[in-house]
Amino acid sequence: MNQNILDVKVSGHDTNGDLAIFEQTSLSQGRGTPLHVHLGQDEVFYVLDGEYAFQVGEDKYRLKTGDSIFLPRQVPHAWTQVSARGHMLVTMQPAGKLEEFFVAMAALTTEPTPQQVAQLFAAHEMKVIGPPLKVD
Repeated sequence: MNQNILDVKVSGHDTNGDLAIFEQTSLSQGRGTPLHVHLGQDEVFYVLDGEYAFQVGEDKYRLKTGDSIFLPRQVPHAWTQVSARGHMLVTMQPAGKLEEFFVAMAALTTEPTPQQVAQLFAAHEMKVIGPPLKVD
């Protein structure tokens, strides 16, 4: 399980679901998300500190402090934390159910199975379509 600290800067509850912004402190080197799609949300990641690997469609990127990336809805994507610590600003538009997803993930007391992860993603308007991004 990723050990990340999330700070909601702008809640979807405050924007009538139009926008959500999170600040993430990443504490899980070598971990990230499975390859997945957001059915109705675009995402923007801005790296405040550290290094991350991203996959968007078939393309792979390395982002470092000051870099940003746009992840369009319905395009498969994943990210993995490369550095020992990282810090990102994440914008979701529209907000969707990502806040509720984070609450559900935080409530887990054991490492979820891939099936449980897929169910949690599906319940929050996302679809897992592949394994996590491996970093060389």
